[in-house]
Amino acid sequence: MDVQLLKLIVLYERLSVGNSSRDAVYGELKRALAGAAGEKRTKELLERELDLEGKFSIYQGLSFPYRDGYAQVDFLLVHAQLISVMEVKNMVGEFHFDSVNYQFHRVIEGRIEGMRNPETQLHRAVKASEKFFGTKVHGTIVLSSRAGRVAAPPKLYPIIALDYLPFHLEGLVDPKIALNLDDFEVLLRRSRGHYNGPDLLKKHKLTRDSVEAGVRCLGCGRISCAWIERKWRCSRCGAISPDAHEFALQEYAVLFGSELTSKEAYRWLGVTDKYILIRLLEKFTLKSSGRGKRIIIENKELLVSHFEKIYS
Repeated sequence: MDVQLLKLIVLYERLSVGNSSRDAVYGELKRALAGAAGEKRTKELLERELDLEGKFSIYQGLSFPYRDGYAQVDFLLVHAQLISVMEVKNMVGEFHFDSVNYQFHRVIEGRIEGMRNPETQLHRAVKASEKFFGTKVHGTIVLSSRAGRVAAPPKLYPIIALDYLPFHLEGLVDPKIALNLDDFEVLLRRSRGHYNGPDLLKKHKLTRDSVEAGVRCLGCGRISCAWIERKWRCSRCGAISPDAHEFALQEYAVLFGSELTSKEAYRWLGVTDKYILIRLLEKFTLKSSGRGKRIIIENKELLVSHFEKIYS
Protein backbone atom coordinates (compact mmCIF):
# COMPACT_ATOMS: atom_id res chain seq x y z
CA MET A 1 0.00 0.00 0.00
CA ASP A 2 1.67 3.23 -1.14
CA VAL A 3 1.58 6.52 0.73
CA GLN A 4 -0.93 8.20 -1.58
CA LEU A 5 -3.44 5.36 -1.16
CA LEU A 6 -2.93 5.48 2.59
CA LYS A 7 -3.60 9.23 2.59
CA LEU A 8 -6.86 8.70 0.71
CA ILE A 9 -8.00 6.02 3.15
CA VAL A 10 -7.21 8.09 6.24
CA LEU A 11 -8.83 11.19 4.75
CA TYR A 12 -11.99 9.31 3.80
CA GLU A 13 -12.17 7.63 7.20
CA ARG A 14 -11.94 11.01 8.93
CA LEU A 15 -14.56 12.90 6.92
CA SER A 16 -18.01 13.08 8.46
CA VAL A 17 -20.91 11.51 6.56
CA GLY A 18 -22.38 14.95 5.88
CA ASN A 19 -19.21 16.43 4.38
CA SER A 20 -19.85 17.58 0.81
CA SER A 21 -16.43 16.36 -0.38
CA ARG A 22 -16.78 12.82 0.99
CA ASP A 23 -18.27 11.34 -2.19
CA ALA A 24 -15.50 12.79 -4.36
CA VAL A 25 -12.82 11.47 -1.99
CA TYR A 26 -14.51 8.06 -2.05
CA GLY A 27 -14.54 8.06 -5.86
CA GLU A 28 -10.82 8.79 -5.94
CA LEU A 29 -10.22 6.13 -3.30
CA LYS A 30 -12.12 3.52 -5.34
CA ARG A 31 -9.97 4.26 -8.40
CA ALA A 32 -6.78 4.06 -6.33
CA LEU A 33 -7.85 0.73 -4.81
CA ALA A 34 -8.61 -0.65 -8.28
CA GLY A 35 -5.16 0.43 -9.43
CA ALA A 36 -3.51 -1.17 -6.41
CA ALA A 37 -5.42 -4.41 -7.06
CA GLY A 38 -4.19 -4.42 -10.66
CA GLU A 39 -0.60 -3.88 -9.57
CA LYS A 40 -0.90 -6.69 -7.03
CA ARG A 41 -2.13 -9.11 -9.72
CA THR A 42 0.70 -7.98 -11.99
CA LYS A 43 3.37 -8.58 -9.36
CA GLU A 44 1.97 -12.01 -8.44
CA LEU A 45 1.86 -13.07 -12.11
CA LEU A 46 5.44 -11.98 -12.78
CA GLU A 47 6.77 -13.66 -9.67
CA ARG A 48 4.96 -16.85 -10.65
CA GLU A 49 5.45 -17.03 -14.42
CA LEU A 50 8.23 -14.71 -15.59
CA ASP A 51 11.05 -16.91 -16.88
CA LEU A 52 14.30 -14.94 -16.88
CA GLU A 53 17.76 -16.36 -16.41
CA GLY A 54 19.18 -15.23 -13.09
CA LYS A 55 17.82 -12.86 -10.47
CA PHE A 56 15.26 -10.12 -11.08
CA SER A 57 13.58 -7.64 -8.74
CA ILE A 58 10.19 -5.91 -8.84
CA TYR A 59 9.74 -2.48 -7.24
CA GLN A 60 6.66 -0.37 -6.62
CA GLY A 61 6.11 3.20 -5.48
CA LEU A 62 9.43 4.71 -6.60
CA SER A 63 10.24 8.31 -7.45
CA PHE A 64 13.17 9.36 -9.62
CA PRO A 65 14.54 12.90 -10.13
CA TYR A 66 12.97 14.53 -13.17
CA ARG A 67 13.35 18.11 -14.36
CA ASP A 68 12.81 20.29 -11.25
CA GLY A 69 11.04 17.61 -9.23
CA TYR A 70 10.36 13.88 -9.21
CA ALA A 71 8.61 11.45 -11.53
CA GLN A 72 6.49 8.69 -10.06
CA VAL A 73 7.38 5.17 -11.18
CA ASP A 74 4.60 2.85 -10.09
CA PHE A 75 6.01 -0.45 -11.32
CA LEU A 76 9.59 -1.37 -12.20
CA LEU A 77 11.32 -4.62 -13.21
CA VAL A 78 15.12 -4.78 -12.91
CA HIS A 79 17.14 -7.65 -14.41
CA ALA A 80 20.78 -7.89 -15.51
CA GLN A 81 19.67 -7.70 -19.15
CA LEU A 82 16.44 -5.75 -18.92
CA ILE A 83 14.97 -2.73 -17.16
CA SER A 84 11.28 -2.16 -17.73
CA VAL A 85 8.75 0.36 -16.43
CA MET A 86 5.10 -0.65 -16.51
CA GLU A 87 2.04 1.56 -16.28
CA VAL A 88 -0.62 -0.84 -14.98
CA LYS A 89 -4.24 0.11 -15.63
CA ASN A 90 -7.13 -1.77 -14.07
CA MET A 91 -9.80 -0.15 -16.23
CA VAL A 92 -12.85 -1.31 -18.13
CA GLY A 93 -14.34 0.01 -21.36
CA GLU A 94 -13.08 0.81 -24.84
CA PHE A 95 -9.81 2.77 -24.94
CA HIS A 96 -8.89 5.43 -27.49
CA PHE A 97 -5.36 6.90 -27.67
CA ASP A 98 -5.05 10.06 -29.78
CA SER A 99 -1.62 9.72 -31.45
CA VAL A 100 -1.70 13.30 -32.75
CA ASN A 101 -2.57 15.31 -29.64
CA TYR A 102 -1.67 12.56 -27.14
CA GLN A 103 -5.04 12.74 -25.47
CA PHE A 104 -6.91 9.74 -24.14
CA HIS A 105 -10.54 8.81 -23.57
CA ARG A 106 -12.55 5.70 -22.94
CA VAL A 107 -16.06 4.71 -23.90
CA ILE A 108 -18.01 2.93 -21.19
CA GLU A 109 -21.72 2.13 -21.38
CA GLY A 110 -22.03 4.55 -24.30
CA ARG A 111 -20.43 7.46 -22.40
CA ILE A 112 -17.19 9.14 -23.48
CA GLU A 113 -14.91 9.92 -20.54
CA GLY A 114 -11.74 11.97 -20.92
CA MET A 115 -8.93 10.76 -18.62
CA ARG A 116 -5.21 11.25 -18.00
CA ASN A 117 -3.28 9.66 -20.80
CA PRO A 118 -1.47 6.50 -19.56
CA GLU A 119 1.04 6.92 -22.40
CA THR A 120 2.05 10.38 -21.13
CA GLN A 121 2.40 9.06 -17.57
CA LEU A 122 4.52 6.15 -18.81
CA HIS A 123 6.71 8.36 -21.01
CA ARG A 124 7.59 10.59 -18.06
CA ALA A 125 8.45 7.50 -15.94
CA VAL A 126 10.60 5.99 -18.72
CA LYS A 127 12.59 9.18 -19.28
CA ALA A 128 13.25 9.63 -15.56
CA SER A 129 14.27 5.97 -15.25
CA GLU A 130 16.67 6.14 -18.20
CA LYS A 131 18.42 9.12 -16.64
CA PHE A 132 18.53 7.37 -13.25
CA PHE A 133 19.98 4.09 -14.58
CA GLY A 134 22.03 5.52 -17.45
CA THR A 135 20.76 2.87 -19.86
CA LYS A 136 17.78 2.08 -22.06
CA VAL A 137 14.51 1.45 -20.21
CA HIS A 138 11.54 -0.26 -21.86
CA GLY A 139 8.02 0.97 -21.23
CA THR A 140 4.75 -0.98 -21.42
CA ILE A 141 1.12 -0.16 -20.67
CA VAL A 142 -0.49 -3.18 -19.03
CA LEU A 143 -4.24 -3.82 -18.95
CA SER A 144 -4.88 -5.85 -15.81
CA SER A 145 -8.65 -6.12 -16.37
CA ARG A 146 -10.11 -8.45 -19.00
CA ALA A 147 -13.04 -6.05 -19.37
CA GLY A 148 -10.99 -3.50 -21.32
CA ARG A 149 -10.49 -3.29 -25.09
CA VAL A 150 -8.12 -1.09 -27.11
CA ALA A 151 -9.92 0.60 -30.01
CA ALA A 152 -7.11 3.03 -30.95
CA PRO A 153 -3.62 2.06 -29.70
CA PRO A 154 -0.94 4.39 -28.34
CA LYS A 155 1.90 5.54 -30.61
CA LEU A 156 5.04 5.40 -28.46
CA TYR A 157 4.60 2.30 -26.29
CA PRO A 158 2.97 -1.14 -26.58
CA ILE A 159 -0.21 -1.86 -24.66
CA ILE A 160 -0.83 -5.50 -23.75
CA ALA A 161 -3.12 -7.70 -21.68
CA LEU A 162 -1.78 -8.81 -18.32
CA ASP A 163 -1.85 -12.51 -19.24
CA TYR A 164 0.70 -11.91 -22.02
CA LEU A 165 3.04 -9.71 -19.96
CA PRO A 166 5.59 -12.42 -18.95
CA PHE A 167 6.11 -13.43 -22.60
CA HIS A 168 6.37 -9.79 -23.66
CA LEU A 169 9.06 -9.04 -21.08
CA GLU A 170 11.02 -12.19 -21.89
CA GLY A 171 11.19 -10.99 -25.48
CA LEU A 172 12.78 -7.69 -24.41
CA VAL A 173 15.87 -9.30 -22.83
CA ASP A 174 19.06 -8.00 -24.46
CA PRO A 175 22.00 -10.46 -24.11
CA LYS A 176 24.46 -7.65 -24.96
CA ILE A 177 23.61 -5.87 -21.69
CA ALA A 178 25.15 -6.90 -18.35
CA LEU A 179 23.93 -4.67 -15.52
CA ASN A 180 25.16 -5.03 -11.94
CA LEU A 181 21.96 -5.23 -9.87
CA ASP A 182 23.84 -4.77 -6.60
CA ASP A 183 24.90 -1.29 -7.71
CA PHE A 184 21.26 -0.32 -8.12
CA GLU A 185 19.95 -1.76 -4.86
CA VAL A 186 21.07 1.06 -2.57
CA LEU A 187 20.02 3.74 -5.06
CA LEU A 188 16.58 2.20 -5.42
CA ARG A 189 16.06 2.10 -1.67
CA ARG A 190 16.78 5.82 -1.55
CA SER A 191 14.33 6.54 -4.35
CA ARG A 192 11.25 5.93 -2.23
CA GLY A 193 9.18 8.59 -0.56
CA HIS A 194 10.00 11.71 -2.60
CA TYR A 195 6.78 11.69 -4.60
CA ASN A 196 3.94 12.90 -2.41
CA GLY A 197 1.23 13.29 -5.01
CA PRO A 198 -1.26 16.14 -4.93
CA ASP A 199 -2.25 17.91 -1.72
CA LEU A 200 -5.52 16.08 -1.07
CA LEU A 201 -6.98 18.74 1.21
CA LYS A 202 -6.35 21.46 -1.36
CA LYS A 203 -7.56 19.26 -4.21
CA HIS A 204 -10.89 18.58 -2.49
CA LYS A 205 -11.21 22.12 -1.04
CA LEU A 206 -10.89 20.94 2.54
CA THR A 207 -9.23 22.51 5.57
CA ARG A 208 -7.67 20.83 8.59
CA ASP A 209 -10.82 21.61 10.52
CA SER A 210 -12.80 19.58 7.96
CA VAL A 211 -10.96 16.46 9.12
CA GLU A 212 -12.40 14.82 12.22
CA ALA A 213 -9.97 14.82 15.15
CA GLY A 214 -9.85 12.22 17.91
CA VAL A 215 -8.46 8.81 18.74
CA ARG A 216 -9.71 5.80 16.81
CA CYS A 217 -10.78 2.58 18.51
CA LEU A 218 -9.09 -0.30 16.71
CA GLY A 219 -11.83 -2.61 17.95
CA CYS A 220 -14.86 -1.04 16.26
CA GLY A 221 -12.96 1.42 14.06
CA ARG A 222 -14.84 4.49 15.31
CA ILE A 223 -13.15 7.71 16.41
CA SER A 224 -14.67 7.38 19.86
CA CYS A 225 -11.91 6.99 22.46
CA ALA A 226 -11.40 9.13 25.56
CA TRP A 227 -8.43 9.11 27.95
CA ILE A 228 -9.85 7.95 31.29
CA GLU A 229 -7.85 6.54 34.21
CA ARG A 230 -4.65 6.20 32.14
CA LYS A 231 -6.34 4.22 29.37
CA TRP A 232 -8.12 4.94 26.10
CA ARG A 233 -11.71 3.79 26.50
CA CYS A 234 -14.12 3.46 23.57
CA SER A 235 -17.60 4.89 24.17
CA ARG A 236 -19.03 2.69 21.39
CA CYS A 237 -17.76 -0.84 22.04
CA GLY A 238 -16.07 -0.52 25.44
CA ALA A 239 -12.61 -1.55 24.20
CA ILE A 240 -9.66 -0.43 26.32
CA SER A 241 -6.14 0.38 25.10
CA PRO A 242 -3.09 2.03 26.69
CA ASP A 243 -1.63 3.33 23.42
CA ALA A 244 -4.41 3.81 20.86
CA HIS A 245 -3.06 7.34 20.37
CA GLU A 246 -0.08 5.94 18.42
CA PHE A 247 -2.46 5.02 15.60
CA ALA A 248 -4.02 8.50 15.70
CA LEU A 249 -0.56 10.10 15.55
CA GLN A 250 0.32 8.01 12.48
CA GLU A 251 -2.92 9.11 10.81
CA TYR A 252 -1.98 12.73 11.52
CA ALA A 253 1.52 12.23 10.07
CA VAL A 254 0.12 10.70 6.86
CA LEU A 255 -2.30 13.57 6.33
CA PHE A 256 -0.35 16.59 7.54
CA GLY A 257 3.30 15.59 7.96
CA SER A 258 5.34 14.43 10.92
CA GLU A 259 5.74 17.82 12.61
CA LEU A 260 3.18 18.29 15.38
CA THR A 261 2.59 21.48 17.36
CA SER A 262 1.30 21.37 20.93
CA LYS A 263 -1.87 23.15 19.82
CA GLU A 264 -2.56 20.53 17.15
CA ALA A 265 -1.69 17.69 19.54
CA TYR A 266 -4.28 18.85 22.08
CA ARG A 267 -6.93 19.09 19.35
CA TRP A 268 -6.04 15.85 17.56
CA LEU A 269 -5.89 13.64 20.66
CA GLY A 270 -8.75 15.37 22.45
CA VAL A 271 -6.93 16.01 25.73
CA THR A 272 -6.65 19.24 27.70
CA ASP A 273 -4.18 18.44 30.48
CA LYS A 274 -0.58 19.47 29.75
CA TYR A 275 1.00 16.63 31.74
CA ILE A 276 -1.21 13.99 30.15
CA LEU A 277 -0.22 15.29 26.71
CA ILE A 278 3.48 15.17 27.57
CA ARG A 279 3.12 11.58 28.78
CA LEU A 280 1.20 10.53 25.65
CA LEU A 281 3.72 12.06 23.25
CA GLU A 282 6.85 10.92 25.04
CA LYS A 283 7.03 7.42 23.55
CA PHE A 284 5.89 8.09 19.98
CA THR A 285 7.44 11.49 19.16
CA LEU A 286 10.83 13.17 19.28
CA LYS A 287 11.76 16.68 20.39
CA SER A 288 11.96 19.25 17.62
CA SER A 289 14.28 22.23 17.33
CA GLY A 290 11.19 24.43 17.15
CA ARG A 291 9.56 25.56 20.38
CA GLY A 292 6.32 23.74 21.19
CA LYS A 293 6.78 21.19 18.41
CA ARG A 294 7.38 17.44 18.27
CA ILE A 295 8.26 15.05 15.43
CA ILE A 296 6.09 11.94 15.10
CA ILE A 297 8.16 8.74 14.80
CA GLU A 298 7.09 7.11 11.53
CA ASN A 299 5.34 3.74 11.72
CA LYS A 300 3.10 3.57 8.65
CA GLU A 301 2.96 -0.23 8.88
CA LEU A 302 0.64 0.21 11.85
CA LEU A 303 -1.90 1.86 9.54
CA VAL A 304 -1.30 -0.53 6.65
CA SER A 305 -1.86 -3.65 8.76
CA HIS A 306 -5.17 -2.24 10.02
CA PHE A 307 -6.60 -0.77 6.82
CA GLU A 308 -5.54 -3.67 4.56
CA LYS A 309 -8.07 -5.84 6.39
CA ILE A 310 -10.81 -3.36 5.53
CA TYR A 311 -9.77 -2.23 2.03
CA SER A 312 -8.41 -5.46 0.56
